[in-house]
Amino acid sequence: MPRSTARIRLAALALLCLPLSLIAGEEPPPDPARAQAPATGPSPPPWHRLHFAADSLAGSVTTTLTLSPATMADVEARTFPESGDTPEAFTASRVLQLQVDGEARTVLTGSTTRASVWFDADSGQVLLRERTSAGSKGSSKIHRFGARGASRLRLEPADSRQALLPSAQWSKRSGKFFPYDMAQAGCNSITVPAQLIYAISRQPELTPYCVFHDGALYRVRPESRGGGKHALSYSLHNAGGQRQVSGSRRLQRIALRIEPLDAKARVEDFELLELRGDITIHVDPEYRIPVMLSGSRSGLGSIIIRLTDASLGHD
Repeated sequence: MPRSTARIRLAALALLCLPLSLIAGEEPPPDPARAQAPATGPSPPPWHRLHFAADSLAGSVTTTLTLSPATMADVEARTFPESGDTPEAFTASRVLQLQVDGEARTVLTGSTTRASVWFDADSGQVLLRERTSAGSKGSSKIHRFGARGASRLRLEPADSRQALLPSAQWSKRSGKFFPYDMAQAGCNSITVPAQLIYAISRQPELTPYCVFHDGALYRVRPESRGGGKHALSYSLHNAGGQRQVSGSRRLQRIALRIEPLDAKARVEDFELLELRGDITIHVDPEYRIPVMLSGSRSGLGSIIIRLTDASLGHD
C-alpha cells in the first residue's frame, strides 16, 4: 500500500475518534468528571425574625429575635474607653446582628431586656455582645471578644433620673477581663447562647459549639432525639405574602448537652433565652426554623415557649 494512502486512512480513523463538536470547530462540552463541584457549607439563615410567646398561671413570656446585616463600624461604636483593651480583638468582613427582645410578667414582677450580638457572618465568631435591662436597678453589659478572652464593661444608672436616659449615658462604669484559652479548650470559634438558634437553623448537621456565657466557657452539643407530631399555630411571612401554619406537624427534637470548659462554668447556670436546665429545641424541618423551646425559667418553673410569628428569608 502506498505511504500516502496509509496516511489518509490513519487520518480518517483519527477523525472518527474525535467528538463531533471538535470536528465542527466548536468548543468541547465540559467534562463532568472535571467539573468543579459547587461550594458547600452552611446555607444562609432561612429567617430574619422569630417571635415566641408563652402563657401560664404563673405569668407570661414573649421573646423576639431579629437578624439584620451590620458592619464593623457598628461594633466599634459600642466600645468605650472604660472597656479596656481586648487582646487580638476579632474582626470580620461580613457582620450580622442578632437582636433579642424579651419581656416576662409574673403576678408580682415584670422585666424587659434587650440583648444584641454582632458576629462574623461566615464563621459565626462572636465579635461583641450587649445586654441591657431597663429600670433604676437596671444595667448594661458589653463584652468585646478576642482570641485570648473577652473584656466586659458594666454600665449602671447613678439614679432613677439617669435610668431614663440611654444606657450609653449611664455614668457608673466598671471593667473586667475574662481570659480563655481557645486552643486548650479545642475551640475554633466562640459564640454566645442566642447564636445557637441561628446556628441550628443554618446548619442541618449537629456540630458542637464553644459558648461563652456569664464569664464562663461551655461546650454545647446539639443532639437529635428523634421527632414526633405536635400541634402548632403560627403566622408565616415571606415574599409571597402571609399564611397561617396550623395543625399537627412532625418536628425534629434537638436536646442541648452542656459541658463546662473551665472552672467557672456550671451547667446549672447556663441559659438560652433565659431558659435553664434540660433545654430542648423543636425544629420544623420544612422551613428549618425553631418552633418550640422548653426549659425552666426563674419565677415560672418549667415552660415551653412557642413560635407565634416568623418572617422568612434574610436581608
